[in-house]
Amino acid sequence: MKSSKMMGVLGLLGALAVSGYASTVVAQGQLTIGGNQAISGRRALRRGFVPDPTNINVTSGGSLGVAGMNLGPGCAGFVTQRPDFILNYTASAPGFLRFYVTAGGDTTLVINGADGQWHCNDDSNGGTNPTVDIAAARTGQYDVWVGSYQAGANISGVLHITELSSNHP
Repeated sequence: MKSSKMMGVLGLLGALAVSGYASTVVAQGQLTIGGNQAISGRRALRRGFVPDPTNINVTSGGSLGVAGMNLGPGCAGFVTQRPDFILNYTASAPGFLRFYVTAGGDTTLVINGADGQWHCNDDSNGGTNPTVDIAAARTGQYDVWVGSYQAGANISGVLHITELSSNHP
């Protein structure tokens, strides 16, 4: 009897998650995606937003090493469980979206996109700051982690969000 009740509860939770009623999911048992809380806040932007780039002050780092989480290629560094920033993006059609960090140390980016895909980068443009380009960014939530390449490092920096390919670190 207990196992059938448990299966019923698990089935209900699964149905809620698929239907969108359960908004928070923990990826690979460690990173919270789809939630409402981020360390450095959240913002809603519509395609064609001004100012471009939009800049958010962040501090990198955390205790969770993403390299072993099997999120995808280029995933490196140490982050917190909750994202550093949440972007709610609205676009009438998929378009170009770039996330990049400028900081005085070696930072990384880990992004769970609106399509549920993981996007990561460690170093870009010949430096130690990361850039993630999403060629066909859709409407939806983007959970963004700014990591530190080395464990225990917390680096102050700025997360930049742009629709212009000419904007880069």
